[in-house]
Amino acid sequence: RKVEGDIETGSWIDPTAAHQMTVARALDIYLAEVVPHLKSAAFEPPKADNLKKRLGSISLSALTTIELARYRDSRLTDRVRRGAGTKGGGTVELNRTVAPQSVKHELGLLNRALAHVEHEHGITFPRGRPKLDHRRSNVLALPPGRNRTLRPEETTRLRDACMVGQGASDGAYASLKASRSFWLWPIVEFAMETAARRNEILALRWEDVDKASNTITLKNKKTPRSKAPETRTIPASPRVQEILEGLPKPTGKGHYVFGGITANALSQQFKRAVRRAELEDFKFHDLRHVGATRLATVLDGDLLMLADMTGHQDIRMLRRYVAPRRSEIARRLNLAHAAVPTSGAG
Repeated sequence: RKVEGDIETGSWIDPTAAHQMTVARALDIYLAEVVPHLKSAAFEPPKADNLKKRLGSISLSALTTIELARYRDSRLTDRVRRGAGTKGGGTVELNRTVAPQSVKHELGLLNRALAHVEHEHGITFPRGRPKLDHRRSNVLALPPGRNRTLRPEETTRLRDACMVGQGASDGAYASLKASRSFWLWPIVEFAMETAARRNEILALRWEDVDKASNTITLKNKKTPRSKAPETRTIPASPRVQEILEGLPKPTGKGHYVFGGITANALSQQFKRAVRRAELEDFKFHDLRHVGATRLATVLDGDLLMLADMTGHQDIRMLRRYVAPRRSEIARRLNLAHAAVPTSGAG
């Protein structure tokens, strides 16, 4: 009788389609129709595979937040192998549990897939589309923001590791050599000089480089919903100009500055270089921290100019780069205090 009443009032929801479609099918539809158009296309299928292993056979009508919470908890106990690394001169097996951020990304992918089949394929969830509210739980709480930088000797080791196979030790990149990693050190050094994001670096084309004004226009597409990439123009430091001058420049337009290397290829090459350099807990994005820390010193801690260079929308994110300069603030306050005449001085 309730169904009849719902039909009469127009509030009845037909669960048939949700009964017939599984989580695996919803993910496959999303991978086929949406993911190919995303910047992160290469990174989405592995996340979907992890979701399918535990949730793939569940129908959408039976999927609840309880199932999502079980998935979250079980994934956090999984161990992932990161291959062999080096530490203290010896070889170690890099093995750890799945990071909370990785689980968040996987559940985010699932939520986007469910939203897609709901809006584009008419799938109706009888109890509403299930979604975990991470704010209500600290299970997936993220660690403090990373601020890993490089010591001078670490930078030297990373440079040497990046240039393995190039036959060059003086930083010259004039000839391509017979190395797949030719682009690695120029990209790494460019990242440290500009604090640019990986996708901004890989998307850089020669027409974005203005030699007349010594500026570079970087394009950042952080979210798949952005219809047009965000752009910012930054000055090219003398070292950046030298890096660009040392790269081969094809004739014509539309050519990438760094040869069109893919994000996945760069990621793999960088990981191998980090292992060769024996750097602990260092990721490509940390190069952005290295660059921002250096720029904070060069710009004398000016947050507005630093934000123009790094592209941060929230200036509060930049305070961590200026924090080490608090001792300088204290020094200046002491100087100012010493310069003020004491009372009663005649």
